[in-house]
Amino acid sequence: MKRPLCPCHSGLALAVCCGPLHRGEQEAETPVALMRSRYAAFAVANVDYLWRTLHEEHSDRTLDRAEVLSSLRRVCRASRHPGLTVLDADGPDGEGVARVLFRARVFVGRVDRTFVECSLFRHDGVGWRYVSGELDDDSRVLQGVSTLAAFAARRR
Repeated sequence: MKRPLCPCHSGLALAVCCGPLHRGEQEAETPVALMRSRYAAFAVANVDYLWRTLHEEHSDRTLDRAEVLSSLRRVCRASRHPGLTVLDADGPDGEGVARVLFRARVFVGRVDRTFVECSLFRHDGVGWRYVSGELDDDSRVLQGVSTLAAFAARRR
């Protein structure tokens, strides 16, 4: 029996790729691994993992946990996640912040909601956590954005 592939599009089985992270058996070793596992968590609607991997500085941490989880469930149910491409990564910098630039293919119904995001991550002493993200969903420029420097230049 073939195991389902991981939604992070690594080519590995979910059970051995992002599964151990989702189950809390291990922490993501890098910001890229955390970003990939969060994309996979959206795909499989693992909202508890999405909450657990939010850094305490993330704005959702000021909201009611149950409300955030309910909102995440609605988002996960409404969307499909057919592709993920990591474009660039760096850090951590002197303040402990690492950045990951990625392109996420996401569909809500038949509507393409593909975007490029520059995510910020910080280690909290236990593991890497998602701090925030800046996204660009302008399909006219998505093809030209492949590095953190290009993304930053686009945002100016």
